[in-house]
Amino acid sequence: MNLIHNPVMLNTVIKSLNIKDGGTYVDCTFGRGGHSKNILKKIGKTGKLIAIDKDEEARKYALDNFSKDKRFVFEKNSFSNLVSIIEKYNESKKVNGILLDLGVSSPQLDNPKRGFSFMKEGPIDMRMDTKNKLTALLWLKEENEDAIANILRLYGEEKYAYKIARSIKKAIENDLLKTTIDLSKIISECYPKSKRYKKNPATKSFQAIRIFINKELEELEKILNQCLDVIALGGRIVVISFHSLEDRIVKNFINNQSIAKDVPSNLPITNFEKKLNLKKIKIPLHATKEEILQNVRARSAKIRVAEKI
Repeated sequence: MNLIHNPVMLNTVIKSLNIKDGGTYVDCTFGRGGHSKNILKKIGKTGKLIAIDKDEEARKYALDNFSKDKRFVFEKNSFSNLVSIIEKYNESKKVNGILLDLGVSSPQLDNPKRGFSFMKEGPIDMRMDTKNKLTALLWLKEENEDAIANILRLYGEEKYAYKIARSIKKAIENDLLKTTIDLSKIISECYPKSKRYKKNPATKSFQAIRIFINKELEELEKILNQCLDVIALGGRIVVISFHSLEDRIVKNFINNQSIAKDVPSNLPITNFEKKLNLKKIKIPLHATKEEILQNVRARSAKIRVAEKI
């Protein structure tokens, strides 16, 4: 299965963006360009696509495979700098659609050297931007037991967070924590052996550490607020999330911008007077059985869509 050329819920994403000929769109999480490639098919000769990714490998892929297309520009950056990136590449400072495909990308997950996978042996790294000095292993070594447990509980909703944190620190003291497989085994051994689990016991902890190291939730909150500044009237914001905390942030953001508080429904107040910025577009959307068979990552995916009003 080629995950690079099989982006999650592709047809739903393209349809949800409601792409206009000649429009300007932003792919905030380029990865290997699966969504970008299909957006370019829809924007016509005068359209523009601004792609963003902080991963150096994504930058190289974009340069090798997309640089000949004059409608396409790539910015190696954090998407939380959305406003300044738009100002750099678009004179009108407004765009017709914004796509956010959150979490780790398939190429990052599939490469053992990046340290994201608990199934493949590699360094305990987990950095999306390898220029950052703080790797997951370095953080685990420097941080105390309580702080590690708090992160596992907060970002991973991990039931055995404190037991896992104690085991990790003990392994570090005994110089037994070297690779992702070591970490995975330590976590799994903290789970009761008598029970069967639908997911690998290491799933939540790896996810929590990754989210913390890359400041994923903080960056998500930053970009959502910036979307309102750059999205044109009628433009769509499409967000794919794979984690309950991510989805909650997106859901609350759309609700806060699309539901008027403390305003009786029978009063003749317009959307402008209510200071509403968005309207919901059939949310949330889930993958079909066929899409899950094509890409297993789609199993936990949720798409939320909002339109600027």
